[in-house]
Amino acid sequence: MIQSIGIEKYLLAASTVTTSCLSIYAAFLIGYRLAGHFKVDQIPAGLISVFAFFITTPLTEDGALSMSFMGAQGLFGAMIAALVATRLYCFFMSKEKLKIHMPDGVPPMIANTFSALIPGILVGFILILVSYGFSFTTWGSFSQMVYSSIVTPLNALGGSVWSLVVLLLVQMVLWFFGIHGSNVISGVITAVYLPMATANMEAYAAGKDLPNILGNTFYDAFSGIGGAGGTLSLCIVILLFAKSKQNKEMGKLGIVPGLFTINEPVVFGYPLIMNPLLAIPFILTPVVQTLVAYFAMAINLVPRLTGVQVPWCMPIIIKPLLAGGWQAAILQVVCIIIGCFIWYPFFKLSDNQRYKEEMDREKELLETE
Repeated sequence: MIQSIGIEKYLLAASTVTTSCLSIYAAFLIGYRLAGHFKVDQIPAGLISVFAFFITTPLTEDGALSMSFMGAQGLFGAMIAALVATRLYCFFMSKEKLKIHMPDGVPPMIANTFSALIPGILVGFILILVSYGFSFTTWGSFSQMVYSSIVTPLNALGGSVWSLVVLLLVQMVLWFFGIHGSNVISGVITAVYLPMATANMEAYAAGKDLPNILGNTFYDAFSGIGGAGGTLSLCIVILLFAKSKQNKEMGKLGIVPGLFTINEPVVFGYPLIMNPLLAIPFILTPVVQTLVAYFAMAINLVPRLTGVQVPWCMPIIIKPLLAGGWQAAILQVVCIIIGCFIWYPFFKLSDNQRYKEEMDREKELLETE
């Protein structure tokens, strides 16, 4: 239908100027924000960062920029180039002798432009020398060196499900001790798995086979369903099987936020933190759910996710539906059910203890009356 109405090329163009140019946007925004941190004019810093990325990127035989490095492939190179270029620019801007000072009557916008002129030229000259130096290496360019030396090994490491399992174990152990493990590993998840998801998106737009099973969307959809620890399964078990009045109320409070991957009411309210009885399912559930989802895709039982970026707080089932289709949504439901089976025996032990404590308190109250 899309092809018949002639809108396909415009949709592909939208993908080209967004995900396929991700590194350009990243370079500008990194320079812009870093310059703001150092209280330096941000627009020139952002533009210099883009220049730094372009000048250190491989050229085609015709002398044009290689579009393959504008997307996920060049993201790490863009980040490093932007950070280095902006720090150099901020350093030169801190030297008053390098600034061209205009008379007081000159508008600030023009004065700032002249003030940044010499620092910008110096940064550009340094980057041209760096690019020229890398042309004599086997890599041919700085971005190619970053891709070969850093990105390729990281992709090989991140492409293993066991690497993700290790990250999940670290995350959940931190959560158990009251540290927000999801925030701690979020930088690694973004750095390693976002480029893999973006590669899938580019392959999907080009009509090619999707290269990666894992990605940041996979992590969001299957490695913490309802929140870290797969606690949506716990909320379902509580609602279905709880005898304790306190637990019943906790289940009611936790189920709706859990549908949006918000589980603080359960994690801190039950609590799951520093709770040795529930530590095993709290740590084990996301690992098992991740492995089930991974191997379901590895044996082609379920198609791989396209890499479409879905907000982490998108409701359960809708999130994998948007990221990979109805098969991924069914797979998430299966993972939730598996999580219920993992949580159930441990929860029943905890619930029985809490129910007995409530009965004992009620009995004491009756006796005192």
